[in-house]
This record gives sequence, C-alpha cells and structure tokens, in this order.
Amino acid sequence: MNRDFIAVQPFSHQIECFCPGSIHTELLRIEQADIIKVTNERKYIVGYGWYFKAVVDDYYCFYIALEDLEYYNAKGQILLMEDIELSLNYLNFQIDQALDNKDEANFRLFSEQLMEVNQLKVKLEKSLEADDLFYI
Repeated sequence: MNRDFIAVQPFSHQIECFCPGSIHTELLRIEQADIIKVTNERKYIVGYGWYFKAVVDDYYCFYIALEDLEYYNAKGQILLMEDIELSLNYLNFQIDQALDNKDEANFRLFSEQLMEVNQLKVKLEKSLEADDLFYI
C-alpha cells in the first residue's frame, strides 16, 4: 500500500503507545507540506485495529491507525496525489466561473488557492520521483 500523503494544513496527531501505562504516548505536530509516507509494514493490535508504519519527511517514524488516516484524509488535512488533482480541477473551474462572471474577488481568491495547491503538488511529485529513483 505504499501511499504518499501531503499535509494541507497543520495538525497534531496523538501517537498511541501500547505499553503498560502508555509511557511512550506523545503528540506529533504535522506541518503544512509535510510528506507522510505510509508503508506496507503494519500491525494488528487486538482491541485497537490495524496500524501502519508512517514516515514524516523521511525523518520521523511512527505507527498510525488506519482509522486516523481515513479521518485526516476525509477532513482534507492530508491528501493523495489524486485528491490534489481533483482540487486543481475544481479550482480551475472556479477561476473560469469567476472570469465569466467578472468577479474579481473570487478570481483572486481561487487563483491564490490554485497557486498553493500547485506548490503542494510539486513537492509531492518531487518526493514520488525521489522514491522511484531510490527503489530502482
């Protein structure tokens, strides 16, 4: 399942610890444009469910619940490349609508959003290309 997500907005994630007393529990801060690589390595914890190994910006490793990944993706906090492509299509449509309606305010708003999403796409593409080179 190796999937790469990119954070669209900053958020905090509670890292679970399954030791007695949960002494290793910590709060991880994910910043905008952080790349989150979800690997095939996974664990099933009885009573908790599936956890996948994730790596943030090729630096910090932790296990994240499948439910948490789905939640962050559904809220739009992390996106896959396919999600970014859909967002770009939507923003281009909104820009076209603003031009047709001669709505300068919406044109500026959606143009700024389009530039931000394009920057995220470029960063995610570079990460994916680096992975392809590494795994040849």
